Amino acid sequence: MIDLKKESAITLAEVPSHIPRRKGRKVHYSTVYRWVTKGARGRRLESLLVGGVRYTTVEALGRFLNAHTAGKADPANVDETSAAIEDALNEAGV
Repeated sequence: MIDLKKESAITLAEVPSHIPRRKGRKVHYSTVYRWVTKGARGRRLESLLVGGVRYTTVEALGRFLNAHTAGKADPANVDETSAAIEDALNEAGV
């Protein structure tokens, strides 16, 4: 959970400058936006919408990248659709 009193807020457009380049290229803004909206490997990048501008924090980015690197999924961020699909398959006996 983001705490703006303790964490350093940055816009999503600023996120690529906080991530090391890969093959000489920055991470694209659309990738960062996808991390916020859809997530990656079951984890979403925490963000806040303030006055029509989406923000995250340097600390939230660190948590996201560390969890992504470790391959751990945060159960709170996993899409509920997966659970519904699992339940439907169990009921069908599959």
